[in-house]
Amino acid sequence: MKGPVKMSKKTLLIAVLGLSCATTYAYNVSGTKWPGAATHLYIGIPGTAPSGVTWSEALRRSALDWTANTPFTFNTISSYKDPCNGYSVNSQASGFPDGQGDGLNGTDFTTTVCGNNYGTNVLAVTLVYTESNLLGAFDITEADVVFNANSRFDIYDGTMSQSRGTDFERVALHEFGHVIGMSHEQSATSIMRATIGNSFTLQDDDIAGATALYNGYRNCPFTDLSFGRRNGSLSSGDCTVQELMGGGDDPSLVDVYQFSLEQATTVNIDMTSPSLDSVLVLMTGKSEVIEIDDDSAGACNSRINRTLPAGDYAVLANTFAGESDCGDTFGPYELTMSYASNGLLGLPGRASLQGGNANASFSGAVTSNKGQSYSNLVRSTQSVDVTGQITVDPVHRGKAGFIVVAALLDDGEILLRDSIGQLISYDPQSGNIPKFKSKTLAAVENVAVLSNTVPAQLGISSIVVDFLIGYGVDSDPNELYFHAAPINLTVTP
Repeated sequence: MKGPVKMSKKTLLIAVLGLSCATTYAYNVSGTKWPGAATHLYIGIPGTAPSGVTWSEALRRSALDWTANTPFTFNTISSYKDPCNGYSVNSQASGFPDGQGDGLNGTDFTTTVCGNNYGTNVLAVTLVYTESNLLGAFDITEADVVFNANSRFDIYDGTMSQSRGTDFERVALHEFGHVIGMSHEQSATSIMRATIGNSFTLQDDDIAGATALYNGYRNCPFTDLSFGRRNGSLSSGDCTVQELMGGGDDPSLVDVYQFSLEQATTVNIDMTSPSLDSVLVLMTGKSEVIEIDDDSAGACNSRINRTLPAGDYAVLANTFAGESDCGDTFGPYELTMSYASNGLLGLPGRASLQGGNANASFSGAVTSNKGQSYSNLVRSTQSVDVTGQITVDPVHRGKAGFIVVAALLDDGEILLRDSIGQLISYDPQSGNIPKFKSKTLAAVENVAVLSNTVPAQLGISSIVVDFLIGYGVDSDPNELYFHAAPINLTVTP
């Protein structure tokens, strides 16, 4: 994290494709890209090439090539939009084009670049509007493509043919690379080389570049994050924001976590550290930044509290680059993630002991007020109930079976509830799974994991426990169906 960034006015970048030769190097990205890894593109250029293929069909196929082979998605719209609408001729003449555009990505044949002359041998130009964002490089807000109407185009595959003119489709494929944020490269076969060549489909180098640009938080090592506490540390050699964003110039360190929600949930995430100047970043599964915080939890600690819809998310444990008035830029930290809900939470991830599949679903939560509300974060003096619910696979309903309840302690010990309700130590090597209940399986099984339990009365002032619930059928007693994401209980003094 480099510090607060103010939103700038829109600026405009220009990318040009020409006809001359080039040398070789790998893909080139700057980090400038579309939030959400997707945009709409108006492809309604009228007319047909000498080959009989319409110009709009060639544009559609070029956009589809990027969509099919990279994390980016083009949503093509068959109607026409003027790519020069909102473009400022005077601003380019002054050497720093900005303009405001119209927020629509248009395409067209033009005799000039929206009022400015095409350069010698220039086949097409992409006009990319950008603005600064909260993390990484710049966001693209609009990208228009103009094709040089003074050039002779056709649509065909294979080696470039002087007699037929320039293949329009590979030019469009190149320009759409600029639309998504790709820079020029000069590998011998790449579509994104600065001059047109004999390649007419995306090459490995092009795909690798777009993947690096739009892989988002997956560019860094990441781990699953569950409700509860997790300790970590930022140190030399960790991933950086620059690596994560596929460009930009932010060298600050970052650890990456991901989690999923099966329904709308209010989530609170705290990052605390005795020495680190902590920064929290919450992102969507497509790496769109939802919120950044560096001091809401007081001192050098950060906090994010949001109600999030169902979906996939990433949390970045980040810090500032360079010197900071608040703390160090490396060191240990603790993440605490809790929820507030009016009902049980869906527990994502399906698992089994023997690798079997079951069309079952699981939910669960912790309450300290008899179900008026739910949260995994409770005080040691409160009376706690942990409740689970299993929607049993229809093929198992009505069969003789059993329910299992497991408690995973933060020291690695596994406890299972036996038939009289006691939590007993479990040895996975024993092959003997204690059964909490043996019964004929109903369509829905409600499971009382803990009832009326006051941790302080058991001598517990602070603990983190993850609970799992599952079931099996007597005809296959060694198989057990359960959930991957646990029911977390975090007790504080």
